[in-house]
Order: sequence, then C-alpha cells, then structure tokens
Amino acid sequence: MGEKAAPTQGLSRATLLAVALRSLFLESSWNLIGQQNVGFAAAVNPALRRVYQGRPADLAEARLRVLKFFNTNPMFSGLVIGAALKLEEETAQGLLDENERGLIVAALASSLAIHGDLLFWQSWLPFCSLVGFGLTWLSAAQGQLTLAPLIVPALFCLLAGPARIGGLFCGYRLGRQAHTAAAKYRVPQLARWVLRASVVLVGYLTVRAQGLIPGREPLERVLTVLAVLALVLALVGAQRVWPKLGPMALYLLIVLGLGLVAFFA
Repeated sequence: MGEKAAPTQGLSRATLLAVALRSLFLESSWNLIGQQNVGFAAAVNPALRRVYQGRPADLAEARLRVLKFFNTNPMFSGLVIGAALKLEEETAQGLLDENERGLIVAALASSLAIHGDLLFWQSWLPFCSLVGFGLTWLSAAQGQLTLAPLIVPALFCLLAGPARIGGLFCGYRLGRQAHTAAAKYRVPQLARWVLRASVVLVGYLTVRAQGLIPGREPLERVLTVLAVLALVLALVGAQRVWPKLGPMALYLLIVLGLGLVAFFA
C-alpha cells in the first residue's frame, strides 16, 4: 500500500448504518467462486471510501482485497463485517499487515458461521416453522381464514434482524475480538433452550390435535398421544445414534408424524 493514514476518530454511525443496510443483500450476488464476496464488497464500499478518503490508489487496492473469498452465516455476518471494518482501519494506518488482516477475517467468518448455523438454521428456524404450522393448523381446523403462516418470517426476523444490524455495530466495537460475542451472549445455550421449547411445542400440538379429532374415545386419544410420544423418543434416539440427522430434519419428521396421526386417527 502507499501512504499511511493518520489515526482517525473512526467511522460514523451513519456510515455504519449504511453498511448494515447494504449487508442485508449479502447473498444477492452469491457465486461459486467467491460465494458472498460480491455482497460483502458492495456492503463495505461506503466505509472504504471514508477510510481511504483522498487516497484513490489505496482505495482501489482495498476494493480488490475485499473481493476475495468470503462466506459466513448471514445472520452473524454483521459481526464479521463490523470487525473487518475495524481491521481495515488498522490496515490503513499501518498497524496491521494486509495478509494478517485477511487471515483474521477468514477465521472470524468461519468460527461465527458455526455459531450462526447452530442458532438460526438448526434451532430458531425449526421453532418458528413449528409455531407457524401450529397456528395455521389450529385455525384451519376451526374453519377460520388466517394469516398465521406470516408468523414464520416475522418471528424469525425478530431475532435475525437485531443480530444482523446490531451485530455490525458490535463487531466494529470489538474488532478482532468479535469472536467473543458468541460466548458473551451464550449462543450454544440459547440454541439448546430453543430446541427444548420446540419439543414442548410439539407435545402441545399433539395434545391439541387429539381434541380436534371428532368421535374418538378418551382411551383411544391417550393411546394415540402415547404413540406420538414414542415416535418422538425414537427420533431423538435415532439422532443420538446417527448425528447426521440434524434438528431440522428431526422436527420435520415429527411434524409429518403429527400430520399422519391427525389424518388416520
């Protein structure tokens, strides 16, 4: 790189907000070679213009640098992008080597992707789907027209939105220590509690399903509930024996079992 920049006061909130909003389109230009690199480059461009203001040659180099391979969980991408911006400032000031900066960003993207997949894809999304399925099923059984399916994206964004937007500000504040955010907010523990809530919700839907089936004797309903519980326990046991049967597949099978019970009972 050319001329080194003097230490600055950092990026403004307006600039960080612009980057955060652009990061919502991170995967709009997903490709096989760089994966999320084009979306990442487009998101950080306002910040790069600010960091390398008056240094067009260094700005061009920085734009090429951020076009390298980039991939992480979209919901935790804000943490990675915010940290990358802080590291870019250090690189512009000569405090950090370009290669070291790339290694740190790649390590952050990989580690936070694991936590993001665990929380959002393997626990939160199945829970939101179960809530939407349950509300739609119950309202349809009562002959009511409902917009309950919309609860799935709304509920999912209730957690994903703050994680993406607020995560960028948090990542910028933490810098290379952004990986500590997952431990600070107890992401693995939160994912486990969401999974437990999903199991409780499955049990509730099972009991409600029996009440919606007309002409059934109480004993028959109890036996059906026990059969579904046995199905759930069998699936949980199968997951322990075969870990590749992930939580999302597990809950889809449970929902399928509930639907078969309601149809054939």
